[in-house]
Amino acid sequence: MSKTIYLKQANPPSQKIANRGLIFLLLLIFFIQGNLLAQGIRVTGTVTSSDGAETMPGVNILVKGTTLGTATDIDGRYSINVPDQNAVLVFSFIGYKQQEIRVGNSSTINVLLEQDLSSLSEVIVVGYGTQERAKVTGAISSIGSQEIRALPVPNLASAIQGRAAGVQVTNAGAPGADPIVRVRGIGTVGNNDPLFVIDGVPAGGLNQINPADIESIEVLKDASAAAIYGSRAANGVILVTTKKGKAGKMQVNLDSYVGIQQAWRKLDLLNRDQYIAFGRELLANGNQPVPQRFDNLGELANVETDWQSEMFRTAPIQDHNLTISGGNENALYNVGFGYFAQEGIMLGTDFERVSFRANTDFKINKFVSFGQTLTVSYSDRNNEPFTGGRSQLEHMVKQVPYIPVRDPSRLGGFRSPDRVDGSDPENPVLNAVLRTNRQQDYKILGTAYFDVRPFEGFKYRFLVGMDIGLGTNDQYTPRFFAGDFNNQPFATIQQTKSNFVSPLFSNQFSYQRTIGKHNFDVLGVIEQQTFKNTSLTGAGENSLTNEVRVLQGVQNQTTSSNLIEYALISYIGRINYDFNQKYLFSASVRRDGGSRFGPNYKWGTFPSISAGWRLSEESFMKSLTAVSDLKLRASYGETGNDRIGDYVYQGTINSNMFYNFDGSLQGGGTITALANADLRWETTKMKNIGVDLGLFNDKFNVSFEWFDNRTEGMILGVPIPPSLGFDGAPVANVGTVQNRGVELTLGYRKYTGDFQFSIDGNIGFVNNELVSLGTGRTIFGPGFQGDPLTFTEEGRPIAYFYGWIADGIIQQGETVPGQPNSRPGDIRFRDINGDGVIDANDRTFLGHYLPDFTYGLNFSANYKNFDFNMFLQGVQGNEIFNNLRFHTEGMTRLFNASTVVLDRWTPTNTNTNVPRAVSGDPNRNARASSRFVEDGSYMRVKNIILGYTIPSNAISSWTNGYVSKVRVYFLTQNPLTFTNYSGYDPEIAVRTGINASLGTGIDYGQFPAARSFIGGIQFTF
Repeated sequence: MSKTIYLKQANPPSQKIANRGLIFLLLLIFFIQGNLLAQGIRVTGTVTSSDGAETMPGVNILVKGTTLGTATDIDGRYSINVPDQNAVLVFSFIGYKQQEIRVGNSSTINVLLEQDLSSLSEVIVVGYGTQERAKVTGAISSIGSQEIRALPVPNLASAIQGRAAGVQVTNAGAPGADPIVRVRGIGTVGNNDPLFVIDGVPAGGLNQINPADIESIEVLKDASAAAIYGSRAANGVILVTTKKGKAGKMQVNLDSYVGIQQAWRKLDLLNRDQYIAFGRELLANGNQPVPQRFDNLGELANVETDWQSEMFRTAPIQDHNLTISGGNENALYNVGFGYFAQEGIMLGTDFERVSFRANTDFKINKFVSFGQTLTVSYSDRNNEPFTGGRSQLEHMVKQVPYIPVRDPSRLGGFRSPDRVDGSDPENPVLNAVLRTNRQQDYKILGTAYFDVRPFEGFKYRFLVGMDIGLGTNDQYTPRFFAGDFNNQPFATIQQTKSNFVSPLFSNQFSYQRTIGKHNFDVLGVIEQQTFKNTSLTGAGENSLTNEVRVLQGVQNQTTSSNLIEYALISYIGRINYDFNQKYLFSASVRRDGGSRFGPNYKWGTFPSISAGWRLSEESFMKSLTAVSDLKLRASYGETGNDRIGDYVYQGTINSNMFYNFDGSLQGGGTITALANADLRWETTKMKNIGVDLGLFNDKFNVSFEWFDNRTEGMILGVPIPPSLGFDGAPVANVGTVQNRGVELTLGYRKYTGDFQFSIDGNIGFVNNELVSLGTGRTIFGPGFQGDPLTFTEEGRPIAYFYGWIADGIIQQGETVPGQPNSRPGDIRFRDINGDGVIDANDRTFLGHYLPDFTYGLNFSANYKNFDFNMFLQGVQGNEIFNNLRFHTEGMTRLFNASTVVLDRWTPTNTNTNVPRAVSGDPNRNARASSRFVEDGSYMRVKNIILGYTIPSNAISSWTNGYVSKVRVYFLTQNPLTFTNYSGYDPEIAVRTGINASLGTGIDYGQFPAARSFIGGIQFTF
């Protein structure tokens, strides 16, 4: 892979060119490739590796001091035109030492490349350009395409999990669901999502980006790296670069896999007889009658339904990708097609994506070049239904085991409990089959750039980007009658159409100059990005038929629409300086003007400064031959968070108001919350100190980071007296949050001999604290059964778990005056304030969802034609509020339960920590308490891959040279999970409709991760 010219062209592409027609574009590429001829001397040759004397495809050959270049073909051969005999050819390939050879009188130059484990010359993507890793002074984690493709994941965010220190990724389990990504903790009670920049365009819709199209991902974690994105960089920046063409003859790659997925864990629930015995005791202790059905099951006497087996299934997964790439020194192209389909392990869920990508680069002459990138995708997702405020898992664990799944005699063909059953859970299979919640999205993401280089070192780039999203959400429920509590008297239809358009216009000026040992790199940017989001929703009812699923002829029809607009204009400057690659300095400043903020604070300035010292380049270090690189670096800067909601600084009018005039309700409008014209950005001040160490020619690498991020001006509601007459509190910049931590990355690689391997590990620690609320409110998070499950206050982490401490079981003869409704077998709760009364004042800190540390470990090995990879990922020290246990062990009313309740307290079973079963729960045993808070630590074997590459000479002879490489592989994902958590899965994100900053880590019954077994094959033509 090239580390010079081609990576430097990793800037966005053009929707403008793509709109002229893809057929025309491809024809143009082939025409240029086949017919453009350069003048001068033609030099040919073969490149081989010095260790095994094998030919090397993909080696970059560049004419020094020019942009003329090519690459070796699959047989290691190359051909290039050079201006004259004084031309110098530069041969480079990742993992090998670069060679420079003067052409002279030679028309044939064969080259042996020696391996070089040093990664210092690797070029990585930074904001608005690229930089050699040796010169980087910021905290940047890089993830390459091989690591991205190692996991069968539907989106790029999931591919980052465990790969970058300090980056926590929590998957939501369901196909197509967005994972939660947190970079170095959480800095606000608002939006903590990082900024994703795809080919230079800040964009969303990550599920529409095919991971197979990605060349690299860079995570910018400190201000030195991220501040250049200003008002949107406080939560970190993730740069995504899609694959570009490389010089050489056309290459076609096909990568295809298929597999199956299964649930890796099920819960132990009561069977039919256990349920009936448990129900009798539960109701008797609550002085309630036993359901009529218990005394006579009748037609259901022989029914025993395992609702987990009915809902969980063995589900297929498949992914197919075709890439065509190639070009010459004047035209490069890379075109990709992808198809991904994943059925969920739970009925009624699936995700499908079709994608197309076309990236091209053209050079008119040494002064002018242009290019484009284009991604077009379509995705179709069936979402898990949430009915009655319950997830499907909640319905599964509560459902009565003697109720059959289906009943042809009932409308719709399904069965649920009736009044004679005394319980009202819904039939989850019915929800999966009859209810529809389908999301279809189209995405168009593209860029076009035009480069002009009027003189040496200076480049002007004009870039236009466009992010377009078109979405349709269809929700439909037919008429059905499954039981007295689970029926629908009319069909309901709802459809939402949404459109998102975000154009970007960017003028970028860059200048590079070397004066002796002084190297300068200056950047200036002026750009504007606007955002417009519209939606239209229609809903209605049909009591006549289930056949009509559109809003035509329906009753009670309603419509609503929404429009949100936002604009950002920015001025950016940056200078990078180094002296002999020894003393490094970088500074940047960005000034953003955003329409989300009050008239007094439309503009914000975000500076950063960093420095580095490569001690390994000092003369006093030369005697330490084991040290190949040693760099100290430090940075400070400020970044902002503009994701505060739209129009929040304004006093908007609520027109859904009514007032009684002379006995008649009249409609009106009023301002319900005070405006705040001084609302401004949430600003994060970042400090970072880093050390990079390479030993033994970079065979062994260590990187250490210390960081301190302090968010000031966090936006919170400010308390106001009720006498002012406003329903809502105005928002203001009043809070302060601090995240401190350290990160460590280690790596060792052996790339010589028949057996080659590499080991890479990372670990990240972070401590989160809400330092001050100023005049803001303390914040309660999502509630359940009248109890808030999280709380946010000064001196604690944001959104810590909140409730009472369970302090044992009350035994016979004991009384607890502070709990007047308690009886033997109930839970005793701790009197925190010592006032003798158990009330709301005794609630306290119960833990937090942020782990003490996250980690990842990757081992890769090759032995001749075999390859092996194993990837571990985990978190340690976090807690989970297992709210699903409320449903399986709460025993508040008649539902099915976990087999844990078989050990419930009774007068003859007192040595237990499970309280008595009593309907109505008079002591509130099931209140939000430490009883339901569990250790969420886990270590998961994410991936094991075993592959075999068929020898190239055999493939070539079998296919007459048309196929150059065939690799077959088998992998398993999530084969092993080590955890003490009792729920379905310890990886808990956030439930649909819950604030992601205040409700993460609460397990309401989250869709669990799947265990997968996959086989695949790769062809190169």
